[in-house]
Parts: sequence; C-alpha cells; structure tokens
Amino acid sequence: MLLAVAVGFAACNDDTEPVLAQLTDLQITEQDAHDVVLQKSDNGNVAFTVKWNVPTFNLNVAKSYRIEAAESEAFENAVSVATTTATEYSVKVSELNTAVRKFYTDIKDCTPKDIYVRVRCELNSDASFIIASATHFSLNVTPYEGEYPRLYIIGSVQEPYQGKGWIIEKSNYVVIDSTGTNVYKGYLGIREKTNDGGQEMFRFYASLEGADPWNNGYSYGSQEADAGMEFDLTNEVYEGPMVNGKGSWILPEGTYFFTVDMANLTVKFERISTEWRETAISDEELGGSDDEGGEVVEPAKGLFLVGDYNGWNTTGDGSAGVFTETAEGSNIWNGTFALPEAGAGSGKSYFRFYTEFPSGTVGTVSGSDEELTLVDGYAETSVEPGNEGAFVVASGTYSITVNLNDNSMLIEQTE
Repeated sequence: MLLAVAVGFAACNDDTEPVLAQLTDLQITEQDAHDVVLQKSDNGNVAFTVKWNVPTFNLNVAKSYRIEAAESEAFENAVSVATTTATEYSVKVSELNTAVRKFYTDIKDCTPKDIYVRVRCELNSDASFIIASATHFSLNVTPYEGEYPRLYIIGSVQEPYQGKGWIIEKSNYVVIDSTGTNVYKGYLGIREKTNDGGQEMFRFYASLEGADPWNNGYSYGSQEADAGMEFDLTNEVYEGPMVNGKGSWILPEGTYFFTVDMANLTVKFERISTEWRETAISDEELGGSDDEGGEVVEPAKGLFLVGDYNGWNTTGDGSAGVFTETAEGSNIWNGTFALPEAGAGSGKSYFRFYTEFPSGTVGTVSGSDEELTLVDGYAETSVEPGNEGAFVVASGTYSITVNLNDNSMLIEQTE
C-alpha cells in the first residue's frame, strides 16, 4: 500500500537541504513460516524464510532490515531475530530459538508459544528513523532448552596450558550465570610473569562467536584502548569499573575469586592466596570439545566442599567434595576429606562450601580467609551463606559437619 505522503522537499533553516520523507511502506511479500518444534541438532537448518519489498524515500539512503519477534501483535518488548541488508532472509533454527527463549523465565521451559514476526527498516544514517512492516505473521514455536550465559577469560593467563596466550578461538577459562542475575563468579590464577618474561594480563569476552571474534563487540576490559593496565590491591581486593573495550587487567600474582557484574559493568577481584593455583577448565570438565565449548553441567544442589581439595573447580563436574545429610531434611551435613596443601611446602589448605554450582557459596563470617586453630584436634566456628572467605587449616584428613540451621561448623582432624 502506498502512503499518501505529500512532503517532498522542504527548506532546512536558511539553506535548501531536503527533508527526508518516506514515500512507500514496507510490506512482507512472501513467507513460508509454519508451526515448528525446534531441535538443537537442526541448528544450521532454516526455520523459515521471509521476503519483503523495499520502502522508498525521497532521498537515496542506506538501509538495513531487522527481523523481530514478539508475544503480541502490538510488538511490545519485541526481540531481534536477525539483521540483513538484503530484502529476504532465511532464519536459522539457532537464531529463532535464541530469540524465542527470551520470552521464558525458566531456561528449561520448552512449552509451545505463539509468536508474531515482522520486519523493520532502519536507516543507517539515522538510527532513530525506523519503519515497521505493515504486515506481520504468526507461528507456534516449541523451543529447545536454553544454555546458561557464559563469560570467557582471554589473555596471557592461558599460556601455561596452551603453549601461548591470547587464543580467542577457544577458552578453557569459562564461568556461567545460572542465576539469571547477569553476575558471573569464578576463580583465576595469575602468575607474576609469563613464560617469555612478560606480565600476565587478561580481559573478558561475553561471546566468542562471529567471523572475527576479536572484534565482535563482546570484549570487556579495564579500558577502551587495547593495552594493559596495572592495578594495586587494597586489603587484598580490587574493585572498579569495566568497559566495553580491549583494555586488560594486570594484577599481582596469586589466586583470585572474581565477581563480574555485567549489568552494572563492575568487577571485583579478591586475592584468596598469594600463590598461583590452577583454575583452568578442561574440555572434559565443560562436557565436550566442540566449537561452542561443550555443554555446561546442570548445577548440583546439596553441600559441597571446594578449595585446594579440587583445585577450586566450581563447574559441578563431580570433583568437589560431597557432603551427606545426616538425616533427610535435617540440613546438617557431614563428610570426611583429605585436604591437600595449597602449595608445595605451605602446609596449609584452603576451602569453603557451596550449596550448588557455581553459586550458593558458604564461607567465613568476615568474608576474608579465616585460619582455624584446633584444640585437641577439634575446632568450631560459624559459617556465613553468601560469603566467599575461605577456611584455612593444616593439610590433613578431616571430618567436617556443617549445620545450616544455625550456620555452624565443627571440624575434627582424623589423620
């Protein structure tokens, strides 16, 4: 349908610069969408194809097109499915599933949903000039389960494991957000120097996808410029902003517990040990070695011991120490574990608890490391759910009982 547009050219202030005007509408001319049950094994296949006409303007302007999906015909809270500069597009199964999953709060919910699809024209020279298609269509989609969002660590910290650092194609430093809060927590060991004598540095990537992952816009670092920045610690902690850029962090040697808040673009690095510990995650621990880094293991629930005992691995791969509930529903947990040294000759072992992976931390009341003094082989102390401070004892074998009703812990050295 042609728009009745009477405006052609008009004076702009005191010159004769023409005013942009839309002459014809955007119409979907062809589509083969149908009700579909999406399967991850079909990710590369086409879910549906849609074609449209070119809306015209009184001026020659560059255009791009965005395919959108929504739960209502009013297209409130519409989500982007794909973008193109052509006038037709074949939407892949993976693209449709990613878009539709945004309409679910539970990542495991795969109930069918009616959605509406339209095409939107965006002028490359004016991001505010948007024309939505006058026609749209609907279909019923059954998605497959979503995946927890990931955050990747890229930098020279990769060097000890892969021969050299800065490998963008694959990262074995990965943390996931299973809470839906856009907050990522994990561990990172940082050496003082790389193998070639340089300083170890790193930054985060929210995605490694695209033809050029280095420049896909998903890099987050200490500054916009592609250069390292050194930071000091205050009481073993550094907190500060991060930006959508390529600046890298350089921190003192040690092992860190980090918190990355992607919603507020802030970071917190807490040094839990001045000694370097291995924190990389192998392909097997991630669940595979495919291009996407494998499947993330579903968070386990209960009570688990994490620390030097399992190399501070919080992926839920079964390496953590598993406690047994003393009686069903009691919320009192017991286990016996051989706690190794944090480092050769240190004589100390660090640990804390998790109620699930990779969240649900239970640590010291202060949030800082607490060294326990045993009397006649026993020590009793308090624990604090949500805190990340580690408990420190001499290496050895211990029976540990954690009461999450009154947040107490009793530890007995058995060997």
